[in-house]
Parts: sequence; structure tokens; C-alpha cells
Amino acid sequence: MFQENKFGMVKFRDKKYRYDVIVHLDESIEKRNKDPSKRKYGTSHKLSAEEVRGLLAEDPDVLVVGCGQYGVLKVGEDAIKLLSTKKVELVDLPTQQAIDEFNRLKNQGRKVTAIVHVTC
Repeated sequence: MFQENKFGMVKFRDKKYRYDVIVHLDESIEKRNKDPSKRKYGTSHKLSAEEVRGLLAEDPDVLVVGCGQYGVLKVGEDAIKLLSTKKVELVDLPTQQAIDEFNRLKNQGRKVTAIVHVTC
């Protein structure tokens, strides 16, 4: 579970990450590949369906998106539509609120994945 958050860093299961992360259903972590969103939108501050698609293969109930310390990251309409089609709940909040919600949902036994933006 998430333990700490500050600009440029999140701590998950006692390990600090200084880059955007993807949290899989099994709680493994990988670095977020921003390239699909950069190609589609010209920025990594808008999350594309292509970035979300890989997590959907895990069949989560919920995708939590940490939108950054100031909420700059936005979820693209294509990603919102894809999540809706797959009946996956989207929770997109500034990062601190998002990681708090991730922890709460995990404690409830929900199948939760996450994409967390650690800066703006």
C-alpha cells in the first residue's frame, strides 16, 4: 500500500519511486510509459486509452489515477470511454487523495489498479 507522497515521489510497500508509476492488481510496480499519451495528445499530462488498456487485461474493479500534486494530469475522453465500456470504475483525484482512496479500496478487498503522476 502507499505510505507517503510528496512532490516528485511516492512510497509504496517501503520503496520510494521518483517517477510516475503503474500499480498492477498484484501490487507490482512499473514505470509509467508516457509515450502513447505524448503521441496522441502532444503531452504526458493527458492520459490516453492506450496507457490504460494494459491494466484492463487484469480485470480490475477500479482504476485510480493520481493526477499529480496539483491535479494537472487529465484523463482523456478515449480512456474514459474505454473504462466505461469495460465497466471499470474510474477514480481520478490529486495524487494524495488518489493514493488515500487506493489504500481504502484495497482495504475493502476491491480489485484496484493505479496510475500515479508524482509531480504537477
